[in-house]
Amino acid sequence: MSTRNFLLAACLIFGVVATASPASATGALPPVQGTAATAGATIVGEQWLTQRTLQLTVATDAFTAPVPVEVKFPTGYDASATRHWPVTYYLAGTTHDQTTFRTAYYGEGLTASYPSIVVSPRGDSGYWSDWFNNSTGGPPEYETFVTQQLVPLIDANFRTIPDRAHRMVMGESMGGYGTAMFGARHPDEFAAVASLSGASDSNWPAGATVLSASPTLQGAPPDSIYGPLSTEAVRWHGHNPTDLAENLAGVDVQIFTGNGVLGTAEGETATDGGGCSLESGIIRPESVSLHNTLLALGIPHGWHDLPWGCHSPTLFEYEIAQAIQRFDTVLADPPAPPATFDYRSIEPAFSVWGWSVNADPNRALEFLDLHDVSASGLTVTGSGTTSITTPPLFNGKDTVTVTIDGTAATVRPDKAGRIRFAVNLGPADQQQQYNAGNVTDFRTSVVTFS
Repeated sequence: MSTRNFLLAACLIFGVVATASPASATGALPPVQGTAATAGATIVGEQWLTQRTLQLTVATDAFTAPVPVEVKFPTGYDASATRHWPVTYYLAGTTHDQTTFRTAYYGEGLTASYPSIVVSPRGDSGYWSDWFNNSTGGPPEYETFVTQQLVPLIDANFRTIPDRAHRMVMGESMGGYGTAMFGARHPDEFAAVASLSGASDSNWPAGATVLSASPTLQGAPPDSIYGPLSTEAVRWHGHNPTDLAENLAGVDVQIFTGNGVLGTAEGETATDGGGCSLESGIIRPESVSLHNTLLALGIPHGWHDLPWGCHSPTLFEYEIAQAIQRFDTVLADPPAPPATFDYRSIEPAFSVWGWSVNADPNRALEFLDLHDVSASGLTVTGSGTTSITTPPLFNGKDTVTVTIDGTAATVRPDKAGRIRFAVNLGPADQQQQYNAGNVTDFRTSVVTFS
């Protein structure tokens, strides 16, 4: 088998689907409710699939055509018109779709007593990312759709508890990558994440090759997601959960992996054997890498290194059940927002935990690192002039003294109590980080407030 065909086969095995379970008897279905649009997304169709599962059709500028999303309601959702519920997002693996959680992994049975709405969007083979598309950008934009459009759309239309403390995300294989990536890039949006046999470190060469080939399963050129690793490595690192692991402090993180040994006692059969080498050769090494990185950073997390398991529906179903149990525990005592946090990003502009950051517009694409961010100040590492706006920390104060590397200045908060200031990190780097031969000159500044 050629290398290309092997990789495509690997992608397809990542998306292996079990035989679908029969749909639940529909009986008397609840009436379909009216819909509210949110920025960038509108519900244009609704169809009950079972008594608990409603399929939405969502028109969004993140894709070239409306996309389906399944919403699975918890048992008892209709019993009280005033009760509001947490929301769990499920991200599917390569070539899977919005139906996989329900049909392949018996999601309705697994969630029969789980007190949460479960939302499953379609993920295709897109690694839950906004695609580079050979520098043109634009659709498909999976990350934008879920984190900026779908989350507020669900909160606007259903009885959710619309806050981070009651929002979880889990996913298998490619969806495990998306889960850990969402948690790391949006730690203020999800209280808990569970990577289920996830491809969680794209620095692993075999997994990186699969990621490169994955767009071809959608008829797109290789490397459509982040661009070629040889010239756009910073985009790969800027989405890779292991490179972003420090951002996961304060998020409840669970990492599951099998070991590539067929679990016959657990229900795996010979037909699942094709996923054994993938689990042992790609999934487990990538999961171990994320686990070891979190250990080195001192970030608590759950590590579930199973003594069996190939990349199969049987394994995924087991991991889903374990993740749901953990989410139940988290919902009983959600993690509080951190008083102090670290965060790194390659984005030219980003917001996290109420802080808004704009990198120098003349800076080449590279990481900007924030450390020890709190109401007392922060440390910033990068290049160029970085503009920062705080959360409303200074309400009621007439002025705030901002000291940057020993030089003090007086800043007046706005009406909400926010302050804005600029940090000079030297000349803006002109060469993209990580490319062979390119030079970056990072500088660090310490900022305090008084």
